Amino acid sequence: DVLMRYWAVIVAAGDGTRLGQKMRKAAVELAGKPLAARSAEVVTSHPDCIGGVLVVHSDDVEVAQQWLDSIAERDFDFEIVTGGASRRESVRRGVDVLGSRAEPGDLVAIHDGARPLLNRKDLDRVLEVASESGAALLAEAVTDTLHRGNDNASWDGFVDRDHLWKVQTPQIFGYSQLIDALKSEAGGRTDEVEGMVATGQPVQFVQAKYPNLKITTPADLQLAELLYESRQA
Repeated sequence: DVLMRYWAVIVAAGDGTRLGQKMRKAAVELAGKPLAARSAEVVTSHPDCIGGVLVVHSDDVEVAQQWLDSIAERDFDFEIVTGGASRRESVRRGVDVLGSRAEPGDLVAIHDGARPLLNRKDLDRVLEVASESGAALLAEAVTDTLHRGNDNASWDGFVDRDHLWKVQTPQIFGYSQLIDALKSEAGGRTDEVEGMVATGQPVQFVQAKYPNLKITTPADLQLAELLYESRQA
């Protein structure tokens, strides 16, 4: 086994308006726990996780501690920080908190606070690939037939699905190169993955073997409840 240390940065700072609830998405419950807590719980479940940062909306800073208290005991502290106007800014703020505690050789696992169904086996596999290659993310190869529409939503051609992936999280990067990638704002890069590649670090896709849906709509939440219940059964 490859020895590794990783920090988990859980990004749960969005409004989540499409979920149609009166509360922000991070607070919406799945099987009795807020989505942010479920997502944090699973991405920190590996024994090599040495710390966690939960990035939340400014209005959720106080209640976020209660969310974290609902997680099974951990031998490390979670930091809670306020997110920014964009996902990239929220990630940067979460990584900044690691500061001097993180060592150059550590890994950072960035995980979406709306992906509470991450399977531990998938987490293990992405960690293993990232520890060997320097950067890896969970993804799903596109298998559907893809068509392109024009501005009027009329058919406008096929899209070749070869080499296309639907990106998920966690996205796991070496700490020191992630810092470089987040600094490289030149060229309008909006994503850590693109920033990593710009530093010369290839990013490896790891095919997800288990459902890891991102909860965006009420239908997603219903499906997640069913999947969660079937896993517990």
